[in-house]
Amino acid sequence: MAEDTLSRVARLGRQDRALFRQILFGVVRWRSLLDWHIERLLKSPGKVHPLLRTYLRVGAFQILFLDRVPPSAAVNEAVAGIERSGASWAKGVLNAVLRRLARRREGMGLSRARDLDGYLFKDPVERLAIETSHPYWMVKRWVERYGPGRAETLCHENNSPAPLTIRVNVAITDVDSVKNLFESAGIEAIPCRYSPVGMGVSAFKGTPTQLPGFDKGWFQVQDEGAQLVSMCLGPKPDERILDACAGVGGKTTHVAELLRCQAIIHATDKDTSRLEMLRENAKRLGLGCITILRLPAFKKRSKGLSGYYDRVLLDAPCSGMGIIRRHPDIKWNRSQGSLKEAKKRQLALLNDLKDLVRPGGHLLYATCSLEPEETTEVLDAFLRRNPGWKRGELSAMLPIPARILTDNYGNFSSWPTVSGPDGFFASMLERCR
Repeated sequence: MAEDTLSRVARLGRQDRALFRQILFGVVRWRSLLDWHIERLLKSPGKVHPLLRTYLRVGAFQILFLDRVPPSAAVNEAVAGIERSGASWAKGVLNAVLRRLARRREGMGLSRARDLDGYLFKDPVERLAIETSHPYWMVKRWVERYGPGRAETLCHENNSPAPLTIRVNVAITDVDSVKNLFESAGIEAIPCRYSPVGMGVSAFKGTPTQLPGFDKGWFQVQDEGAQLVSMCLGPKPDERILDACAGVGGKTTHVAELLRCQAIIHATDKDTSRLEMLRENAKRLGLGCITILRLPAFKKRSKGLSGYYDRVLLDAPCSGMGIIRRHPDIKWNRSQGSLKEAKKRQLALLNDLKDLVRPGGHLLYATCSLEPEETTEVLDAFLRRNPGWKRGELSAMLPIPARILTDNYGNFSSWPTVSGPDGFFASMLERCR
């Protein structure tokens, strides 16, 4: 959404574009904390027009979080903006609330102005939810599962900017060559902790397509956790492999690179626009072994593919609660009920795919979520209903440093960290012979 808007405003310079992104993501990320501060200054907090609330949030974010925007400028721009929007009736309230916040900032300093110190909360979960700007239900379930300390850490990690991570295309180059290319352009590339083909490029301020070597297909932008999921599949040369929910092809192309395209790789997805992006990525990366099948055609063809595939990857549609730092709107668009619905869809997908795997073959189930409804509960339910399947070996598929991310059941999970991977889960299922 942000990039679509920016593409229509050509006159904005790089700094203004960066500020636009910072404000947009900041308002979404810190929405409930902003609302808490705003509502303390409103006479009727529950009766705020949506347009006014939007301008209040934008102004409040700049006042409470940005040190390069003077509070007075944030107030003036918000008032001018709402007037241009044809809502002059809201100028008085907007001006009064933001000026009171500005005085708080000027009197207390930037960080203390947004703190909740000095305010009493009977419920520590409520305080943590407001302080870290997460829904109450989400924080409560994490506190109950992880304990208060680890839950607080997760909330803070979700609010940290996600690192820019790339995956080197080892089918045509190597990590040292890409690192040297970046360094010659003055760009620092730091090797990832777990993935041997991953590098962090956190200090780069442009768009990834501007990085040297992108047009040549030397790398693909991909989170380190997603890279490890591809490795969990354990693909081998000359196998028949299916990526059943391929999306734009991050994992599909990685599997092809790992095998140097010495395999039959099919990819499908219900979103045709994402499949077109997969096609473009595969072409740029020089991976001609990927056959892209639109879902209707694949479903028709799958009737004759029983037992055809050696390995199937199901990167299942999920809540995305492991990648909140990249998509902060997830916090406000999910509910406990949506997790239960996701579980039903994921089980249905596993059931649809299981007959495509040959006896002795493998089905890798993965999500970008660490919630039980979308991870262990799905696997347990599938195995109860399908006695012809068992848990497969997964740890040996991973690079040695990443094996610490597996549990006693062989499941892989990565925890969101500031310079590390997003939250991913994967588990291997094996069809009995």
